Amino acid sequence: MRLKSLRLINFRNHAETTIQCCDKTNVFLGENGEGKTNILEAISYLCLTKSFFGSNDGTVLQIGKPSFELDGEIHSDSEISYHTRVLYSGNPKEKKFSINKSPVEKFSGVIGQFPIVILSPESGSVTFGMPADRRKFMDFVISQSSKLYLEDLIEYRRILKQRNKILLDAKLQRTDCSELLEPWDNGLVEHGALLMQRRWKFVQEFHPHIVKAHRLLSAETETPSLQYHPSVTVDSFEEQSGIREQFYNALQQARTEERRTGSTAIGPHKDELDFTINNIELRKFASQGQHKTFLVALKTAEFFYLRERCNETPILLLDDVFSELDSHRSKQLLELIHPLGQTFITATNKNLFPAKFDWTESNRKFFIHQGAVVYDEASNFIN
Repeated sequence: MRLKSLRLINFRNHAETTIQCCDKTNVFLGENGEGKTNILEAISYLCLTKSFFGSNDGTVLQIGKPSFELDGEIHSDSEISYHTRVLYSGNPKEKKFSINKSPVEKFSGVIGQFPIVILSPESGSVTFGMPADRRKFMDFVISQSSKLYLEDLIEYRRILKQRNKILLDAKLQRTDCSELLEPWDNGLVEHGALLMQRRWKFVQEFHPHIVKAHRLLSAETETPSLQYHPSVTVDSFEEQSGIREQFYNALQQARTEERRTGSTAIGPHKDELDFTINNIELRKFASQGQHKTFLVALKTAEFFYLRERCNETPILLLDDVFSELDSHRSKQLLELIHPLGQTFITATNKNLFPAKFDWTESNRKFFIHQGAVVYDEASNFIN
């Protein structure tokens, strides 16, 4: 998959910016705050219908403007052309998404059609952060590769929210909510069991990819691994009926704890994903360098996984990641990503790439200043 062109209107720093993208490496250079990351954020909107930062639509609208618009031309690996468009109105607040001029009513249906992989300084929370950060990683990757998983995840979250409301109301009012919970228990178990089984399968499928990616970046003496730890004890993930039964029983046993806290005690929203190197837990014992290498390997593995599962080459978005890496790891990352597919990179250092890098129509630099592309350099304008 390749993004051929991109247009931003009243989006963040950009009043009106049009970019003709090249098929391999697109590098956006400039000082901090000039609007480089805004371009990657716009690509996220076109592929995911929203910002990869999780920003509210209203916050990306340029101050004083009534609406923002994003347009992109995307070509699939099979050379099918898609014109995607996002239009957001600030008053009344309304977002519209269209593909080839056909309105998309259900935004979740877009997820996975245009797969992307994002590596930014915020991505470090996946290895350093809380269990919720690793669940978010799992959900994001699996959702892009499975629409059924995304549908179950959305429904599970809806049920969980309602169930938590019932529990909290009962705690505040000191009432018994057992009868009210029963139908929500059944829904939670049904969709939760599907999520747990799919997460378990994901770890089995993803493991070879992380091992392969890590070997490309580090010594073969270091072996990465990941383990899925559901909050519900499950004997086997092979059969749905067994997962549902054990989840339901555990839910009933947790009733006293739930009454005390006013929230759902167990389920996929409490799961953990552990990362290890040579069977040593990454989060607790790895060095800063090991964390960085593992994270790059994780994102590279995500690329391999999505390419295999979506039958489409993902777009890579690398936001200000080279400032976090030393020169050796920067060189390793550049060598690793260059042959993979189309990449969009933001950086402040224009000497990031080696002097003999092949700047052609397939690899281009764009210089960003005050929310605009000042100029771009191709091979015949360099040196």
